[in-house]
Amino acid sequence: MIRSGILLAFCLGSLAWFVRNDRAEYRAFKLLTETAERQRCYRAWLVKAFLLFTCTAVAALAILGRLRALRALPPEFRPLFLDLNPHAEGASTFNGGVVGVFVGALAGGLMAGLLLPRLLRRRPKPVQVGDIAALLPRNGAETMWTALLSLNAGIGEEFYFRLLLPLLLVPVCGNALAAFVIAGLIFGAVHFYQGIAGIVGTTILGGLLAAMYLWTGSLWIAIGAHALLDLVGLVIRPTLQRWTAARGAVRG
Repeated sequence: MIRSGILLAFCLGSLAWFVRNDRAEYRAFKLLTETAERQRCYRAWLVKAFLLFTCTAVAALAILGRLRALRALPPEFRPLFLDLNPHAEGASTFNGGVVGVFVGALAGGLMAGLLLPRLLRRRPKPVQVGDIAALLPRNGAETMWTALLSLNAGIGEEFYFRLLLPLLLVPVCGNALAAFVIAGLIFGAVHFYQGIAGIVGTTILGGLLAAMYLWTGSLWIAIGAHALLDLVGLVIRPTLQRWTAARGAVRG
């Protein structure tokens, strides 16, 4: 209990310290026009996020002796898993068939969203929640960095906000549901640099990812969904837009 409390205080303190200048940094990033400068920012954000989320989460889990939670649902979360899966009493995760259907439906929906505008001969228009337009890559070199940022966010933020923080908050809150709610609110709050819409949107997304984790019993399903969504928004759609614009310019 004491060890968990100390780790919780450290995690929240380091999180506040790391994001304290995010709004100012993002405001300055919007003014950059040279791709070399933009890539330096991408690279700095990647290192910063990797150290804060991935490394901190793994180190804290190791200190707690809970590294197994990276591949198996922790006992503290099992009541919520059973609430979502009342017929899964003897299982540690949901059955693979349902997971497969869910992942297939997610992939199909994403592909439909990407291909349908092209089939209708319309230029794809990105759906943006919050102030993220400046983050979109403008060339192939920047796209490499946004791809790395997407993968790192999928892994590190799920380690941190869907596993580590709820684990540390359960002893404080007394139950897992409250722990996940608080962790989700924190997840949304750290995206304050994106404005109110960004905070609300990422809070909702965090809730959906937490529900996916607890429903399937697999953190890696949530990691895959998170990374895929980020890749679509920060890599696939911007790339399709550039290709479409280039083809239109050639034809014009």
